[in-house]
Amino acid sequence: MNKSRVAVILAVVASLLLAHKPAASQPAGEPPVNAGGLTIPVPASVETTNFDFNTPVSVLELASQQGNVAAQSALGYMLVYGVRLPKDVDRGMLLLQRSAEQGFVHAIATLGRLYMSGTVVPASPDKALHWLQLAADQHDPDAERDLGACYEDGVGVETNYVTAALWYRRAAEQTNYTAMKNLGVLYMKGRGVPQDFATAKAWLIPAAEKGNNARAMFDLGILADNDLADSNHLRAAFKWYQRSADLDEPLGCWRLAVCYRYGKSVATNLASYIFWADRAASKGSAEAQFFLGEAYRLGEGVATNHALALMWYQRAATNDYPEACYSLALDYLADKTNADAQVESVHWMLRAAQLGHREAQMQYALANFQGTVAPKDLGKWRDWLQRAADGGWPKAEFLLSQALLAGWEPFPKNEAMGQKWLERAAQHGNFDAQCQLAIRLLQGVGVAPDSDQALKWWRWAAEHGCPQAQNDLGYALMTHVNSRSDVVEGFCWIQLAANSGIKKALINQTNFSPMLTGEQRQTATLRASIFRPKPVPPLNPLVRDGDPGTPRLDMTGVQ
Repeated sequence: MNKSRVAVILAVVASLLLAHKPAASQPAGEPPVNAGGLTIPVPASVETTNFDFNTPVSVLELASQQGNVAAQSALGYMLVYGVRLPKDVDRGMLLLQRSAEQGFVHAIATLGRLYMSGTVVPASPDKALHWLQLAADQHDPDAERDLGACYEDGVGVETNYVTAALWYRRAAEQTNYTAMKNLGVLYMKGRGVPQDFATAKAWLIPAAEKGNNARAMFDLGILADNDLADSNHLRAAFKWYQRSADLDEPLGCWRLAVCYRYGKSVATNLASYIFWADRAASKGSAEAQFFLGEAYRLGEGVATNHALALMWYQRAATNDYPEACYSLALDYLADKTNADAQVESVHWMLRAAQLGHREAQMQYALANFQGTVAPKDLGKWRDWLQRAADGGWPKAEFLLSQALLAGWEPFPKNEAMGQKWLERAAQHGNFDAQCQLAIRLLQGVGVAPDSDQALKWWRWAAEHGCPQAQNDLGYALMTHVNSRSDVVEGFCWIQLAANSGIKKALINQTNFSPMLTGEQRQTATLRASIFRPKPVPPLNPLVRDGDPGTPRLDMTGVQ
């Protein structure tokens, strides 16, 4: 480099070093928000010559050596991320640390984000919180937003939605669009602030419209989807999902796929469903990955392809999507001749159980009880069955009732507790529990005799298509359990059970047929021919946040 070139650079550096500007400091009389209990020293002023990443590296190097905090910050960032320079994390962090310790807010905020993300240096929640708190107290909007995220997610501090909302609001009021989105979501969910959809929308709209925030667009779609007071809500939801999907937001892509699958504000189109589901799955949506696997398994909008179904299940399961873990377990379990597949089945069944899949919990319990695909372990059998039952899974509740009533090892025999779980399983719609409870009520086993209540349980199960209940109810009515017994109705139920192949019903049909007149038999046969079972309330094996769990039946209206 010639001498005239060096002179020009030195002149530029000298002029920049003279252009010092004080940094924003904490306004007088306004104490820093310090919910983490930190002592926050806020400097009165710091040197803030404006350097950016377009500044010649030689200028930055010289200014940094001169102690300019802005140059140190910019050069440190470039070294840490390998921007225009070979990556040198150690030197970059040293420069950022020097700048931050002198109060330069951009360096402070950068250190906070580096320790928060853990992508360049090992994540350190405590260090992240410390540096972000310092930067936020100097009113850096990005740091305020990130500090809000720390309090929302419990990074380096206990989760505190109230404090998260406070920091998001401070950043949002400085036109930080991501903070606007985050604050809008808190209002949607009622976390740290009162649930208020109108206020949520007021924050989300500018984040979406001016900030082009794809996630805010998706959230606006969710709000519109649930705004039943608006006759055009589905159209509005579709619009926001489309805009979000066009920006490659995975959740937006998946919701748009669902719109095409079920014809929500658009004609049903399985090809479009597969297109957007594939896009969402490729972008990492575990839910889309699972349902794309289902599509390939069932041939829904695509040709059936077991290999691709398994691939998408695997991806979703790797992302800890419980239903995918369970489906993967079943797929491996079906390969009875492959020992490795059986081991994989146990692995994924356990993972699904750990993630809260209640059917998987029960199946894993059974596997440990039977010792079929895993060594027999009665302790695991007891613990996982109890966990599934405690979660309100009807089949597990019924199985637990049988273990307690009979004293299956390692459960001690306990008539009272067995009756309790039997009743709970019946209330949650388990046919086997309802039939057994009805018999116990009729015979007065474990409970006071109550034929009316027994008939209610049989009738509910029979009306919802349980052949065993149909036979039991028919037999009870034919044998005049109470004064309201109806032989025509009783014979109708027996015929329905016989049509389903229940052997006892076939015997009962033969034995009771002579008790009816020809007209009565004809009426019973006609009733049976037009009978259609009532739909059984759906049960979700996985209870997520906001789900009501397994609903109890209202038996008061059952006649």
